[in-house]
Amino acid sequence: MLQSWAVNAPALLAALLAGQLLAEDPRVAGFIAQGDASDARHESKAALAVLQQAEAIEPQNLGVLLRISKQYTDLIDATKVKEDAKGFAEKALDYGKRAVARDANSAKAHLNLSICYGKMTDFVGNKTKMEYAKIIRDEAQRSIVLDPKDDYAWHVLGRWHSGVANLNGVLKALASFVYGGLPPASNEDAVRCFKKSIEIAPQRMMHHAELAHAYQQMSKPDLAAQVWQNVLGIRAVDAQDEAYQKEAKLALEQVKPTRGAQGVAGR
Repeated sequence: MLQSWAVNAPALLAALLAGQLLAEDPRVAGFIAQGDASDARHESKAALAVLQQAEAIEPQNLGVLLRISKQYTDLIDATKVKEDAKGFAEKALDYGKRAVARDANSAKAHLNLSICYGKMTDFVGNKTKMEYAKIIRDEAQRSIVLDPKDDYAWHVLGRWHSGVANLNGVLKALASFVYGGLPPASNEDAVRCFKKSIEIAPQRMMHHAELAHAYQQMSKPDLAAQVWQNVLGIRAVDAQDEAYQKEAKLALEQVKPTRGAQGVAGR
């Protein structure tokens, strides 16, 4: 499936909000502050309620549109009913489109839109998945062109390369023979993108973890192990980081006998 494209949206989207605080009406600034406080407590519905009040005052405020899109994205994974989750994904995408329409030169808006399309791939058929795949890549690339120093944009592009390069055979055949194929993607390009994101923000654990995943896809356990070791050396800042570190410990435990066996075989 294409779950690799549906990246850790809450962590990424939280970064989208930085610098998007401008408001002409002081009431809007107040609502944004309340929404951000609720978001920090992972209270998406409470954040959404106050942000919708801000939207009623300034419906074209870029920061408000991005924040509402994020809250709907957060609600996707928080709901157990698939139809409800799909509705949240559609609303997140709608607000993402509105944000890009509001400011086509906003790197954050394009990155957000790429992520929203990635989340939508969980709720559409194979043909639409193929169509969205191109949009996900294009929006991530537009974000990088506008802001090449955004480590999150490089991360999303890396996840795209990894997801497309490792599609199952059925979807690859569908993409090639029915839908006209997909843009070129490779694990090597995924590695390049993750290394770039690490170069920009070496403290961000998710970049290291996804680089390790890419090396695993390439059957390079020694390189993956080196990166997993780096993951353990970074301070965890959230539950996702803690999950990555658990995965790193498990991966390192599993690779030990493999590396030993390779050493014996090579003698």
